[in-house]
Amino acid sequence: MSAWPEHALAAASHRDPYPYYLELARQGWARDQRLGLWLAASHAAASAVLACPACRVRPLDEPAPAALAGSALGETFGRWLRMSEAPIHAPLRAAAAASLAAQEDERAQRRARDLARGFLAGAAPDGARLDALVDFLPAATLASLLGWPERSLLGLSGQVAAWCRAVAADAGAAEREAGEAACLALHAELAALADAGWLARWRQEFGELGEDALRANLLGALFQSRDAGAGLLAAGIAWRCEGPWDWREAGEWRRRLRADPVLHHTRRFVAEDATLAGQPLKAGDQVLVLLAAAARDPAGPGESMDFGRGRHGCPGERLALAIARGALAALEEIGPDWRALGGGMVFRGPPNVRMRRFGAGDGR
Repeated sequence: MSAWPEHALAAASHRDPYPYYLELARQGWARDQRLGLWLAASHAAASAVLACPACRVRPLDEPAPAALAGSALGETFGRWLRMSEAPIHAPLRAAAAASLAAQEDERAQRRARDLARGFLAGAAPDGARLDALVDFLPAATLASLLGWPERSLLGLSGQVAAWCRAVAADAGAAEREAGEAACLALHAELAALADAGWLARWRQEFGELGEDALRANLLGALFQSRDAGAGLLAAGIAWRCEGPWDWREAGEWRRRLRADPVLHHTRRFVAEDATLAGQPLKAGDQVLVLLAAAARDPAGPGESMDFGRGRHGCPGERLALAIARGALAALEEIGPDWRALGGGMVFRGPPNVRMRRFGAGDGR
């Protein structure tokens, strides 16, 4: 592998992208003509973009990817608060934040530990089993807290995975078809839970927003948990493979995430001319906000950026960390050969997530 990533979109899967990020952070802004993107890499530049109302999560004329137009996938995607700048964004965000805040960390951690115990029962985990756990647990734990029955969780995690693959920029027709089926199935399952869990509370407090928006955003929380939650859990396991560390402490997670982030970038679309952190931008420009570079910027405050900032910052940090701690608690009970588990690790995943995969040494 080259000593330097090919470009910013390839950096998350590079063995050591951090010298590259440090150079970009020192520049603050850079223009990648091949990608057609501005790179906001310093803490000041990244923070300015994330705070600017002119920098949107979707193009003005494309609330959902064009390939999803006319599908249940596209309709659901377009209603997510994560992808919306509409007036509905603020009350939906308040609902999501309140629901997440109501979840006790210890309860979520215990639920994740119990699900991980059941998933790993019967045999010592190898790399392939670790990968399967990482893919299963974040969405399954969140769904369990939402009210899904335990017997449905394994199928649900597969449906969420199919959904994630379907909305990827490089998804093919077969993947979009599978994702559409998964989306419809998840909507049907959520409708069956309509009188319990988060949806019942959301309907009581925010029913004026409409059932479709409420359901779409609960499903959106599952979607968000899939890759980001899996990346966080896989990182915690990888660090444990290197040696003991204090994974019970949230502060230690944040310290490690600043040094070795999981979420490496997010994209923004400029809706009107603006000057941000000294850089003039024009309407129609696209900006890749390099969160991993901003976190390590020597001129910044030295803080993790994995959960974003501003109106689109993720409100699920506490819950995501609780799920990861629960999984590590279950693994520590088994007492695996940690160094052997980490021996075949590679980086392979979505372009914006530093995803560890452990099964490469198992012939996968």
